[in-house]
Amino acid sequence: MFGKQKLAFFRPSIVFALLGLGLLLSIASGCDREQTAAAEQPVPKVTTTEVVQQETTDYDEYTGKTEASEAVEVRARVFGYLKSIEFKDGDFVKEGQVLFTIEPDEYDAVNNQALSKIAVWEAKLKVAQANLSRRQALMATPGAISREELEEYAAVAAEAEASLNAAKADANRTAIDLKYTVVRAPISGRIDRAMVAKGTLLTGGTGSGTLLTKIVDEQPMYVYFDVDERSLLHYMRQRTGSRNSDPGSLRELGIDCYVQLADEKDFAHQGKLDFAESEVNTSTGTARLRGVFENKDDALSSGLFVRVRVPASQPYQALLIPERALATDQNVKYVYVVGDDGIANRRTVELGPQRGELRIISDGLKAGERVIVKGLQRVRPGQKVEAESEAAKVATISTKHSVAE
Repeated sequence: MFGKQKLAFFRPSIVFALLGLGLLLSIASGCDREQTAAAEQPVPKVTTTEVVQQETTDYDEYTGKTEASEAVEVRARVFGYLKSIEFKDGDFVKEGQVLFTIEPDEYDAVNNQALSKIAVWEAKLKVAQANLSRRQALMATPGAISREELEEYAAVAAEAEASLNAAKADANRTAIDLKYTVVRAPISGRIDRAMVAKGTLLTGGTGSGTLLTKIVDEQPMYVYFDVDERSLLHYMRQRTGSRNSDPGSLRELGIDCYVQLADEKDFAHQGKLDFAESEVNTSTGTARLRGVFENKDDALSSGLFVRVRVPASQPYQALLIPERALATDQNVKYVYVVGDDGIANRRTVELGPQRGELRIISDGLKAGERVIVKGLQRVRPGQKVEAESEAAKVATISTKHSVAE
């Protein structure tokens, strides 16, 4: 009886000891598994590229509008029925080319009548001058002719001469009207559609004549855009080192500018700044500038809205990395730099302007360092990585292609 009670007394202690031993074995087993898992975790594979140093330029960007260097409205100068149209809508025409003809019959008749009046007055003048010459010869004979009679013949000759001059002037006017029955292109350029049809009765006049068509000369093409005060002052200081000296003009400075059309990705059209308004608009605080583009390929049309870029700095050496190498922690931009030992270290950077797929780094990197561009999500600071290199990209910045912002 006593033996059974003693055995029952020691049984809980044995149970607790066995439970404690099992717990210790479980903890030890878990630690071993964690250490084994950590040891078996693979080194992340990443792709790196080199930080490149390249000469670049900063740009200002504006919205502009194209405008033809010359634009003319062709109007009828004389009344009459439109006889013919001598061009096709949208053609390129040359200065002096015949565009329209207006029925010339009436104007031809009027001009012939004016020419006939010239002949009449030439004959009358010839007779008047002959009579005057004979009377002047009689003045040598005392009492043959009075001075009053001589003056009358002289007046008749002067009147005939004046009438002849008036007839010539009238003939010149009718000849001009006859010339205006043939409408010619005043400038070379692209012609619009014919605004009237054959047989239309046209109204003549210098200001109220019927509008026949329009011609625009788009070679060169102008692009107008507005700049703010600060940018205008910057460009003005580029023109001269001292405000007391003659600043010259933007045309003399030869500043390049570039244009991008609405359906283009690049600023492929190069021109020159050649004009700036002399005063700043007090309401908007802006001034209007103009760029001129040769437009030999007719890529620019009048009336288009375009993007304009103007160099805002002198060329300088900049460090560039791909945009996809950047990561963000709240408002902080950073990259992972892989050293020669294969360790990825986090580096905070300051950003400059964008260059297409590349970004200028103002501070935080050095030329030749390698940054991770692929596999950022798998990397932790101070972690060893297996890095595969890719060729560094170069920003394409030329007169034909400016990808600066």
